[in-house]
Amino acid sequence: MMGELSSMLMGVIGTMMTGHLGETSLAASGIASVIYVMSMLLIWGGIRMIPTPVAEAHELRNGSSMRTLVFAGGLLSLFFIIVCSSMLWLGIFNFDLMQQDPEVSRLAVGYLRIIAYSMPVLVLFSVLINYIDALGYVKFTMFLSIFGLMLDVSLNWIFIFGHWGMPKLGLNAIAMNTGITHLVLTIIMFGMLILQKELAYIWEAKTNFKAVWTQTVSFIKVAIPSALQIMVEFAAFASGTVIIGQISKTEQAAHQIAINLISVTYVTIMGISTAGMIRVGQALAYNSRIQIWLAGIATITLAMLFMVVPTVAFLLFPKSIAGLYIEDPIVVTIATSLLLFAGLFQMADAIQASSMSLLRALNDVTRPSILSFIAFWIIGLPLGYWLAVHQGWNAKGIWVGYLVALLVQATFFLRRFFHLVAHFDLSARSNNKALPE
Repeated sequence: MMGELSSMLMGVIGTMMTGHLGETSLAASGIASVIYVMSMLLIWGGIRMIPTPVAEAHELRNGSSMRTLVFAGGLLSLFFIIVCSSMLWLGIFNFDLMQQDPEVSRLAVGYLRIIAYSMPVLVLFSVLINYIDALGYVKFTMFLSIFGLMLDVSLNWIFIFGHWGMPKLGLNAIAMNTGITHLVLTIIMFGMLILQKELAYIWEAKTNFKAVWTQTVSFIKVAIPSALQIMVEFAAFASGTVIIGQISKTEQAAHQIAINLISVTYVTIMGISTAGMIRVGQALAYNSRIQIWLAGIATITLAMLFMVVPTVAFLLFPKSIAGLYIEDPIVVTIATSLLLFAGLFQMADAIQASSMSLLRALNDVTRPSILSFIAFWIIGLPLGYWLAVHQGWNAKGIWVGYLVALLVQATFFLRRFFHLVAHFDLSARSNNKALPE
């Protein structure tokens, strides 16, 4: 969780620094994030299925399976680089279709062009860190992420504002430093995997191309529907950002502050969820239904407990939090109202995000994807658009739609996980030794 949080804080602090450049730069950061996030969704959704099989194979010290999984991860990375880079450039070339403020568009496109050249290293970092977490080296990834945070913040401070005689690059500095920081972290992770003596059993084992290719195809088959589920949700948030941007850049700047903050709380849950997926993988190694159930209970409960803090903060101190980003009183006032809605859906977000990850650990991705589509695109976003545009609620209307959609998802995903555990076919996994339950 701390590793995920440190990575997200790179974006948070970068956004706070951007706020000091004015509302135009802050709005550009928000709309650029829409294109960037959409291009990365396949990765972020696809890599969520990595921890469970890796944790299962490592728990049994199955060298052949682990070597196959590692090489399959390499091919998977190549697939992600090609597809996601293409999506990012497609978004850059068609940016004008979003009909944003001209100055906002100019800054956003410049930012995205720099990010595009960092895509290979961003993909490799995302895949590698999931493998290392699944192998149990979570303290290593925590300290690595904290180091990355300090490096990124330092570089941003120097290049955004032009300190120490360096050029003042503004928003473009964040894009440049994102690539530099993740390149350094990726090199460190590669070195760790090769030099760790405990992992020698992987490099001493054998595999073949057929096994690697089969595993890669299996990864992709699960990755695509898993990514589509996340894409449905993020696309709804992205569409809300575009709609708000068409209303005014002031509303969009306030929306970007609120989105930035809930992204922090969301990745906190993702860290807890990754731990839950690893525990499910270890339980699957022994065909233990009770351990799967306990992993789920622990993950969901812990996610809700951690959401108590942001819930209280958003509901009681929204103005003070929004004021950390920008001094513009109008933007702060709008952001304050949005954070109140964010506080209302934190618990629902904790339940839906943790339950969704647990479902992925059991390879259940199709039905959750369909439900996410219904929750956001049939219910939440149309409601939000009607309130925002036709009822004059502006950004607040979109956030009401988010709230309703997350409540629907949380209810379904929670029921779905416990139903699935009760009926999960452990007999199909007879190659593993079962622990007494």
